[in-house]
Amino acid sequence: MGEGIESQIVRNTHLFGLLHFNLTSEGCDELYKKYGSTIEGLRHTLPEHLVEDTMRRFYDEVYDPIDFGCLLGIRDSNHHLGIGGGAKHERSGYDHGHALQKRRALAELLASISEMCPVYLASNSPRAHIMRVLSSMGLAHVEFAGILSPDANEEDSHFYPTKSSPTKYYRQVLSQHSPQSNCIILLDDSLYNIRQANTVGIKGIHVNGVDRTLEEGLAEALGHILPVPSGDNAFRTQYAFSDVNYLCAKNKVDANAIDPNVWERLGQELTQRLQRKKDNVLRIADLGAGVLSMLELLLNGGGKDERLKTSLFEQIHNDSSREQLVKVEYFAYESNTNLMEGCKEKLTQLGFQEMSDKACWRLSLSNLEVTVHLISTDFQNEQKPTPESIDLIIGCCFADLFDPDLLALSLRRFAHKSRTFPPLVYLPITFAGRTRFGSTSYPFEELNHMNSDRIIPSDTTSFQMYSKSLIKHDHNLDPSRIVNAICSFGGSLIARGSSDWIIDPKSDKYLWETMILHSMHVCKKERNGLSSLSVEEIQFVAPYNVTTVTKEWNRRHLGPDQIEVESLCSLVSSGTELKIFKGNFESASLDVNIKGMADEAMEYPLAYGYSLVGRVVACGSSVADSESLIGRKVFTFSPHSSRVITDRDAVQIVPDGIEAEDAIFMPSVETALSLVHDAHVRLGENVAVYGQGLIGLLVTAILSNQHSSTISSFRQYGSVTSFDALDDRLSMSSSMGATSALQPQAAEKAGPFDVTIEVSGNPRALQSAIDNTSNNGRIIVGSWYGSTDVILRLGIDFHRSHKTIQASQVSTIPAALTGLWTKERRFALTWDLVRDLQPSRLISKRMRLTDAQEAYELLDRGKEIAICFKYDGQD
Repeated sequence: MGEGIESQIVRNTHLFGLLHFNLTSEGCDELYKKYGSTIEGLRHTLPEHLVEDTMRRFYDEVYDPIDFGCLLGIRDSNHHLGIGGGAKHERSGYDHGHALQKRRALAELLASISEMCPVYLASNSPRAHIMRVLSSMGLAHVEFAGILSPDANEEDSHFYPTKSSPTKYYRQVLSQHSPQSNCIILLDDSLYNIRQANTVGIKGIHVNGVDRTLEEGLAEALGHILPVPSGDNAFRTQYAFSDVNYLCAKNKVDANAIDPNVWERLGQELTQRLQRKKDNVLRIADLGAGVLSMLELLLNGGGKDERLKTSLFEQIHNDSSREQLVKVEYFAYESNTNLMEGCKEKLTQLGFQEMSDKACWRLSLSNLEVTVHLISTDFQNEQKPTPESIDLIIGCCFADLFDPDLLALSLRRFAHKSRTFPPLVYLPITFAGRTRFGSTSYPFEELNHMNSDRIIPSDTTSFQMYSKSLIKHDHNLDPSRIVNAICSFGGSLIARGSSDWIIDPKSDKYLWETMILHSMHVCKKERNGLSSLSVEEIQFVAPYNVTTVTKEWNRRHLGPDQIEVESLCSLVSSGTELKIFKGNFESASLDVNIKGMADEAMEYPLAYGYSLVGRVVACGSSVADSESLIGRKVFTFSPHSSRVITDRDAVQIVPDGIEAEDAIFMPSVETALSLVHDAHVRLGENVAVYGQGLIGLLVTAILSNQHSSTISSFRQYGSVTSFDALDDRLSMSSSMGATSALQPQAAEKAGPFDVTIEVSGNPRALQSAIDNTSNNGRIIVGSWYGSTDVILRLGIDFHRSHKTIQASQVSTIPAALTGLWTKERRFALTWDLVRDLQPSRLISKRMRLTDAQEAYELLDRGKEIAICFKYDGQD
């Protein structure tokens, strides 16, 4: 039970061919490929006197036995339906709840298109079968202009015409909509059927789920997106999204859209302000600088025809009767680091020179000096003091991204130093839910009235959904709310105007493609009813090969006891993860004591990682503390991913006062603490720590902290000596509190030691630790050597030494400590240590998930101590 309708048709067709004509499955499929359907292939290959009877029997035997239970969500007594989760039996491949959402969305989509043009349903299946499918899917109420099927025309009831006989099959459509005066479009998954339709003047769009999805096919039919060309100029290989290319294309449309009257009034206000200040300097903060489009507009002007705008700086010079503008300080805030190179390229084009401070650029004109400060952070998270006395705050295509009240509050905080002369705030191009797209065609319109400059109305289905999706993601599409919010914080409206954003498919081709595809992507997700989002995660696919994959998430699959976490940052493990990257590991469970990992096999492809911090954005229905949990920072033992869904009891709330970048070190600090507990260092004992990678440095820090907090002059009571081959690690070790930080060859002279802790992952270091530990001393091995064979010299000296070698691993509390210690107690101490040690100082590089391959290669070469992945939701 549970076999899909299409699968049943294929199976029954194969059986019909075998029973009646001794045709194999491959033979039936060949007829389908050649003639558009198996039965049409039989019509063409059988003797004429057998055709009518064969057609009748085919439709009876193939379609009558079909079980529609898979569309209704019905399972037999041996299976559990599995609606709403909790099913332990294998699913049929049909998700009933998901399908109900898709059916409703499909009905709405077909209904909305029917308002613009007639929609026909065309199938090679018999009409009775089509009606049963529509009824089973809850689509029987959809009003189609007509249903085309082989048995639709009584005149041809003996002939059963399929799409392979287009003149007869499409008779109803062709009689009502002449191809000479109408654009008729067929969406079909068969290229053969499309070619046949072309012979009677019907255009075709190949919808196969790969080159074109159904949603994209409908969008192309409505003229919303361009066709997919064939050959070397194929659109999908030609188009690729780029932050810089998108912004450069958008800036051109922005420059023309900005209202010229408001622009002129802004110049007048700045002129008056300059005269009141009497310091000849304007300080401007661009809070979403992009690739500096507003700077270019201020310098050179822009737009065309009636939307032409002059340089604002020139306007100020021309309007100033007394005070002249001699200097501009321009503070460009842009948190997207991918745009920095684009900013520098733009500054070079504008004639700026880079100063010794790499983030500072200067342009010297005959009567004006302009200095640009590139600040790669969000203005709300600016750690440095904000500029003194800001005169103008610019936010182009910016204000609608915020809740109006939060925006007004953020602007007030940012400009709190400008008390004598409160700044002007200029927010051009605030999206209000309408964008106009130029179109090249429109279906079912008389050809002699078609106009290539026609505007697609913004209230068509896809653009309605695009706007709705923005609202769902907390965008504000009502500019008046922004005005009211700023006024409530003491501001007043000076001028406003319309910024008509018109995208032409010819002159603005790249932006046109980007916006149309994005709106259709949103439409596709909304129509599917998934409330989905794209999630990036890392996957190890082979030795020395890691990649970033993007998955579509259905947020409605959140279980009752689960939470959704938006990632802020995650830490790369330079031990376990590096072993997985190099392929140097045994096949085993990931971690038998971390929830969610016990049943995951350590084999490629593998998503891995266990040090992630994010904010809770959603909770399941049974999460008791959901109200207090939303918005809280939490730690989770989860793989590197931009979003995580995990059980509520598998996360820890990050204690107050601990930053996200410190919190991601929690497992590493716990590992170091576990090693120190296993070493059981007594007062006065000399300790050696082999390996000053991340764990080794934290071990050194805890031991040093333990000594120094006990007795102020601890050196006479014991020492902590660290060993590593890399000088930068030894330098960091000294700053973490090591008594001595030495190269490995100095170990014999520096020893012997009472306790050695080996966390280098190098067998030679383990041998040195054994050799340089005192008789009756303890060697604690924290390294995981994976599948590497380790050869040690354990001769007569070791045999007589009574030295103890002990493996240490953090997953469980050692038996000797279980009377006093629990995981909960150790976690609590770990968080205290995280707060005291502030381990984020060990981060030597911050990267994006897309740079994962480079990150692991850097760690493998020993170039970095700790690498942190940052996400879009970061603080």
